[in-house]
Amino acid sequence: MTSLPDTVKDWLGKPVIVMDHVLTVEQGLWANFCVAIEDANPLYWDYRLAREETETVIAPPMMLPSWAIDHDWRPEREGPAPRTLELHFMVKDALGYKNGLVTEVELELHEPLRAGDSVKAEQILRSVGDERETKLGTGRNWEIDVVYRKPDGTLAGVQSLTFLGYGRVDA
Repeated sequence: MTSLPDTVKDWLGKPVIVMDHVLTVEQGLWANFCVAIEDANPLYWDYRLAREETETVIAPPMMLPSWAIDHDWRPEREGPAPRTLELHFMVKDALGYKNGLVTEVELELHEPLRAGDSVKAEQILRSVGDERETKLGTGRNWEIDVVYRKPDGTLAGVQSLTFLGYGRVDA
């Protein structure tokens, strides 16, 4: 087994990057998304039907990760926003790889989001594999979970991603 830097070991199993209330879930934004992909699901549009099923209209669940992507600029912040999936870039850099790519994504949905909700997104490094030879060169995989919670702590969903880092910086 190829050893891991202590910093990477310290990141395992706990939230490293936390994005809290980046965007407020807004029906106008999800309506634009639904129009763009022609999604007529009545749970996103029809208040009467949605009231019977889910209390009110809901945001499309596949949009869950988009509510935790920060703008590049905010008036109250100095400097740039953290990059989307910042923990991935931190791991890639700490392990000394030039390149990194997503090889698998799974989105597990729990509680739907509604207009006015926001999410807290915690990026957690779940595992780092051994270094191995790949078709792209020497590299290794790592897994990151992004846990999304509503302000009351209710679990909205978990996005699990597998990455491959390759191309040693020192090679």
